[in-house]
Amino acid sequence: MDDAVDRTLEALKFHIKKEIVDNYFGDRVYLEEEVTLLQEEAETYRRDRDLASRRFFAFYQALGTESACAAVQELLNLADRPFYQQFQRLEPAVCEEMLRPYRCWSLTAARRYYNLVFAVYEALQGEVQRLREQYDKILIHLRLLNEDIDKFNLSYDFGLIAAQIEALEGRQEVLSGGLLGSEREELSTRMRFKRQKLSPEDLPEVPALPPLKEIKGRLKEVLSRVCPF
Repeated sequence: MDDAVDRTLEALKFHIKKEIVDNYFGDRVYLEEEVTLLQEEAETYRRDRDLASRRFFAFYQALGTESACAAVQELLNLADRPFYQQFQRLEPAVCEEMLRPYRCWSLTAARRYYNLVFAVYEALQGEVQRLREQYDKILIHLRLLNEDIDKFNLSYDFGLIAAQIEALEGRQEVLSGGLLGSEREELSTRMRFKRQKLSPEDLPEVPALPPLKEIKGRLKEVLSRVCPF
């Protein structure tokens, strides 16, 4: 009878330890997959942001002059002009091509100028809004992932796991030959999952731009002062 009980207890201890190991690796694989997904989202965002540079190029070309760009930058309260240095290096013919989708007709050159700037700005603002929503979703994903990582590290602290298994084994060594304190600490560190972060280079932000309807009057007033016509 005692042998049957001993075998049952041994089997139970084996399954408990196996469950701990299986849960650890299962949760770790989940976190690794989430980290990969986060990196892919950040890469997609950077690619979309680079593609949005064409919208900024078109806007600067529509404004037409350095003074117009400076005046609108002040109106929009922008710390800098995204992609402006790249824009300055473009060939004039390439810059003109940026405006092809925005051809605006009117009776006067000034009116055509206003309408062109409005049309390009509206397209730019929509693109920027989508990028900012994408940016915010990635930050939320990052925050939730780090919360899961903190829970993982708390749940799978090697010292606690070792103590639990040793208690099951009647204070026997967890690993054959035992572990020194420094070795336990090193193993505990290696078992921990590193919190994730995204630097400004990993996730460069784009400035918020108000909808055209909110600034159209003020924008027209600014343009009237710098209008080249």
